[in-house]
Amino acid sequence: MDKIIMRAPAKINWTLDILGRRKDGYHDIATIMQSVAIYDEIEIAKVSKPGIDVKVSTSDIPGGRANIGYRAAELMLETFKIHGGIEIYIHKHIPAAAGMGGGSSDGAAIMLGIRDIYDIGVSVEELTKLGSGIGADVPFCMVGGTALAEGIGDRLTKLPAVEQMWLVIVKPDIHISTAEIYGLVDIQDIARRPQNAKFIHALHEGDMVSAAKYGGNALEEVTARLYPAIYTIKEELISAGAVYSLMSGSGSSVFGVFENREKAALAYNLLKVRYGQVFLTHTIDTGPTAWRD
Repeated sequence: MDKIIMRAPAKINWTLDILGRRKDGYHDIATIMQSVAIYDEIEIAKVSKPGIDVKVSTSDIPGGRANIGYRAAELMLETFKIHGGIEIYIHKHIPAAAGMGGGSSDGAAIMLGIRDIYDIGVSVEELTKLGSGIGADVPFCMVGGTALAEGIGDRLTKLPAVEQMWLVIVKPDIHISTAEIYGLVDIQDIARRPQNAKFIHALHEGDMVSAAKYGGNALEEVTARLYPAIYTIKEELISAGAVYSLMSGSGSSVFGVFENREKAALAYNLLKVRYGQVFLTHTIDTGPTAWRD
């Protein structure tokens, strides 16, 4: 196999709690993550000339060495002593600076794709550990589905698959710096913390009304102080029929969960005339997959 096309799914955070600041400057978190059916498509080709070439379909995301995909490819080539080269083209559909894990999912997909085209005998579990070195969300994005992530996001507990749920995700025209938002967090000022154990139970009972009582995102208030549109979008999603709405990650995307596709579609049609990037999608139970080769 000389070429493979991978699909890299986006993620949302059902919950996100900040537990403390570490000596290395990172924060310990506890977050329930979920893969959703919005995909970047990544063409990965094996070439004889050594080196890595990464191009992206949009100017919003850098190519070359500045792209997390480059670091993922470089890590694979160096770790497994691969002497050939890699050409990568990333067709972006996951919005940037949205808290939806687009870069991390691309990195995970590229590692899996290189493993397959170079026929490297390494498990997903081993790649998950390796991938934590290039991004905190890469371990989750490698396995996908539903999982509790702890530590800096690198300690995963895979959770049972949830019944398919329909979502509307709104990405306002706001560029969020994750580092800036985490830098503004004051652990003592977090007003509402999610109750992850109770949320997980309600989630798998399919009871999003109860789950909403136990959910929350400790970064939401920080981001919304800078960008009040976050709360406005939440209110609009709830008014449109969402049974649960939350900012994903550090923002700026906000998702709403609906009882069925029909109600989600009505909300989607209502909101897409107000915002530039609105997605009608659903939960999935997979990480990156080979689309075709």
